[in-house]
Amino acid sequence: MTEIVWCKKCDTVNYLDPYNFWNFKGHVRCAECGTTYYVHLINGFYYEGPREEKSDKYIMPLYADKPYDGYSYYLPGTPERTRPFVCLPSERPPTGKPFYVKFSIRGKPTRGWAPQPPSSGLAGSMGFKWDIKKLSPEVWKEYQEKLKRGEVREW
Repeated sequence: MTEIVWCKKCDTVNYLDPYNFWNFKGHVRCAECGTTYYVHLINGFYYEGPREEKSDKYIMPLYADKPYDGYSYYLPGTPERTRPFVCLPSERPPTGKPFYVKFSIRGKPTRGWAPQPPSSGLAGSMGFKWDIKKLSPEVWKEYQEKLKRGEVREW
């Protein structure tokens, strides 16, 4: 379910991303004419607004289209019209190949990287006891370097 702000000045439907606008209080800018609307959403439902207000601080919608004007629309990431997807990785360009995580956010080695060696058994099922030295010596070396640099931490 997504909430919309329908701009009556230019007949543009501005779609708000439910992840970012689930509990939101602020201003949203129209993608077509730039009019700002005040909205207050609680659990995805309008508590107040949308009502037109002037503001310098605003958030752009994720997607916008004009239903009475054929197929004109603004896709996510259009400069000065809509905002980009938040879920896209910013530090790595999309290559079409999966990115395997070898270390957790705390620096501990995980078992989710690929390709797994044949010694790991059927579908990499190591159970609760697994020896990273035998499973992947190169990941073991990388883990030891992270320990020396102090990048591994506990809870």
